[in-house]
Amino acid sequence: MLVDLDLRDIDDLDALTRMLKLTYSYEDWRPMIAIANKLYDEAYRLYSIQLKDYSDTGSHTYNRPLSYYLGFSQLAKGISLQKQGFYKESRKCIEKYKDLSWIICSNERDIDIISNFKSFAEGNEFTLDLLEGKEEVLPVYVKHIRKRKEDVLEVLAGIITLFEAALKNNFDIDWIINEFNSSLEEVKVHCHDNIVNIRYFTEYLYLSSLYKFRKKNFSDALKSTLEGLEYSVKLKDNTAFKKNVALYEAFREYARVDQEENYRMQLLTILEGVLEDEKNISFNDLCSDSYH
Repeated sequence: MLVDLDLRDIDDLDALTRMLKLTYSYEDWRPMIAIANKLYDEAYRLYSIQLKDYSDTGSHTYNRPLSYYLGFSQLAKGISLQKQGFYKESRKCIEKYKDLSWIICSNERDIDIISNFKSFAEGNEFTLDLLEGKEEVLPVYVKHIRKRKEDVLEVLAGIITLFEAALKNNFDIDWIINEFNSSLEEVKVHCHDNIVNIRYFTEYLYLSSLYKFRKKNFSDALKSTLEGLEYSVKLKDNTAFKKNVALYEAFREYARVDQEENYRMQLLTILEGVLEDEKNISFNDLCSDSYH
């Protein structure tokens, strides 16, 4: 967790972007706001310099057009506010990256970036509507997801929103999950790229488990929980690992014998790895009568 951040001397746009993605992966929502504000301010400062036709921007280099950082900073801030339940404030951020037409585009890449953020804004407006309990938005939101069906990670982000809204407002979204099942299976192949994609995937598995528990489908819910636990270890997602262990323990009384054995073996494998990597001690040695 990032606390007591001093961002005064950090002006590297890509470093700030990485910090935002890292805090997102740890679900560390509060620092995201300060980092997002800093990223926006630095990007806007450099954009202002460009407008004055200065030949260079000092010692600053960055990997993407400034339009990306200006939009992404507000997107990240909006997500942080949304996760903390500040929906009105989150909508204000959405308005900022929904219309980036004030940015003077220097190439086609700028145009594509601005168009993408407009689409993200549309989806995130639906997200807030759903979280606020507006069930009538469900069919419209599904149409929005269908438009981006070729992008499996966009579908995944949409399904996460649907699970969150369903759990918060007791919506039934079985018909939607069934429609996108094949796309969600593809996610398992495409989720390893970076920490944000990993976090999306493991959160999807976790929320899927919660949704099934809510519907009293305990066997399938525990199956999803064990799958989430397995992937959290494989993908080194500590946040997901803690969530899935806590969830399994909370509903352990409903586990079948084979699920209990699966859980035990997963934890045993983790313990063996920890002992071998950190202490050079084997689990078998610990269990041996000769180990004193």
